[in-house]
Amino acid sequence: MALNKPRSVLLIGWDSNICLGVLYCLHKYNFTCYLLTHNSKNAGKFSRFVKKAYFYDESDDQSAHIISIVKRHQIDLIMPYDEIDIRKVTENKDLLSKHATCVWGTKPDLFTIGIHKGKLAEFLYEHKLPCPPFTTFDNKVKLESIIADFGFPLLVKPVRSSAGRMIQKLPSREAVQNFFTSGLEDPSNFILQPFIVGSDITCNVICRHGEILCYTIQESPVKSGSDFNSNDTLCYHEDEQVISVVGQMMKQLNWHGVACVDIRRDARTNAIYMLEINGRFWASVAPSYVKAGVNFPVILAMLSLGEQVELPRQKDAKQISLQQYIEMKKSRQKVSFRDTKFMAYFADPIARMMQLAWR
Repeated sequence: MALNKPRSVLLIGWDSNICLGVLYCLHKYNFTCYLLTHNSKNAGKFSRFVKKAYFYDESDDQSAHIISIVKRHQIDLIMPYDEIDIRKVTENKDLLSKHATCVWGTKPDLFTIGIHKGKLAEFLYEHKLPCPPFTTFDNKVKLESIIADFGFPLLVKPVRSSAGRMIQKLPSREAVQNFFTSGLEDPSNFILQPFIVGSDITCNVICRHGEILCYTIQESPVKSGSDFNSNDTLCYHEDEQVISVVGQMMKQLNWHGVACVDIRRDARTNAIYMLEINGRFWASVAPSYVKAGVNFPVILAMLSLGEQVELPRQKDAKQISLQQYIEMKKSRQKVSFRDTKFMAYFADPIARMMQLAWR
């Protein structure tokens, strides 16, 4: 894959890890990268792959900053990598596209449905796509129905979050009552669902108006505990059931751009359930390239710029966590540090050190 000519990209976002993953993927393909962020601790400012970093206050007019940087550096592509920034750029595309090409983005009304757990659950139910039963705390009839059908524990999830943040497992009616009477500002910002013992699946995609152009599918070991964070132990593999259901969902949403779809596979029945859409790049975007052979940032950039691009199929691959690597070393099993995600960190060591220091 090669660009027809050098291109300059303005990356926009808050998250350090995603930023550094996207930069790693772009740096070998003739892109000159600039960064705009309102996160003063975005480790991207230390990256050897960033030409210059700019900062702004969250209350500032983001579009004005973008236009100023685009003019100053003759930016070719405006490329937000976080959800909120993708939506802002898409909402202001008519203005911004007068100055530079904007990365592909889903229409804001459909994008809002996709990234909101409650709205997405309603959308999936309406379109007869598989998702766990759900309710809000104030819908006592539905809550009792879920308890009767599935029992405890239940999961309580914020309708807007990522990487498993703030998800809690509630083991009883008393725990549910205590959670929702503990001084929450707005209980409607949470949904309740049954806890399904199973494995976590992530299907990463780039879509063109609802059609999946390329994807990777990564699956973690079965989880039965209360750790809802992303997992570094991954297996990349094909799965016709997953890509079929994700394809139907993205078509209904007319998704246009990148997305990271979280799915649960029931360990007992093998059924899959759509959980959420992260309308952005993901923490393992670099391993998607290094392990599975799909460079999502480069592909999305080239498609957005109207460049010809080869659309690869994912390679079967595995990744192990650092803890698993250490345990295998201790037991003298055959293992390589390249099996972890961390080899890519050595390409940008100062930025990665700052990312880890500021976590």
